[in-house]
Amino acid sequence: MKRLEFLCFGLGALIAITLTGCEPQIIGPLLQSQESGKIHVTGSGSVVTEPDIATLNLGVSVEKDTVAEAREAAAAAMTAVIASLKANDIPENDIRTERFSIYPQYDYIENRRVLRGYSVNNTVSAKVRELGNLSDVIDDAAEAGGDIVVVNSIQFMIEDATALQAQARSLAVKDAEAKAQTLAEASGVKLGKPVTITETSARGDPPIAYAERAAFAEDAAFSSTPIEAGELTLIVDVTIVYELN
Repeated sequence: MKRLEFLCFGLGALIAITLTGCEPQIIGPLLQSQESGKIHVTGSGSVVTEPDIATLNLGVSVEKDTVAEAREAAAAAMTAVIASLKANDIPENDIRTERFSIYPQYDYIENRRVLRGYSVNNTVSAKVRELGNLSDVIDDAAEAGGDIVVVNSIQFMIEDATALQAQARSLAVKDAEAKAQTLAEASGVKLGKPVTITETSARGDPPIAYAERAAFAEDAAFSSTPIEAGELTLIVDVTIVYELN
């Protein structure tokens, strides 16, 4: 009798694999948890949206014979860059210094290290909330800072993803429930109430980054810098344990 029950259960699991197209790692937990009367499933929910904010990382990089000369040139250029950012309606609290460094620069001549000068790098991040103005923000900053301006990256993000995460969670739970129902029906059992629900991950596309180490000053006078924000996908995964009746 026990052998017959085992064969019936094995046949039910095989039917579940065939009907749902599930990978063995999805069916595996069902086989392991059948004796305890539970089924483990993972659901995934995703929401696609457009970014609503961009973080612009830019700065100045200059090399001069002395520290004083390099620092003065960098300070003048960065002051002009920050002024251009503020002129484009970026609030002061959305502008933050990210890095400031002074390093000696050397050449190697006939196996000897010879001091060439000093480099100063000063970078800031600026949050651009009006994405339609992003090209103007970049071009104006490049023009203000001159030939020593560098744009390290532009990252497009969602400033407040709370509502989108809730939507993705709901979709993930529905996905898990549909999988559990299919597996239960294929195995000849009835799906009961959920015992535990665990959010295993909440993730999204990495921020879209453009223009790494790009100097825009040379081209800014000729045309506006083209920028496309694209789309972002936010994904939530959940694991749910159901009772089997």
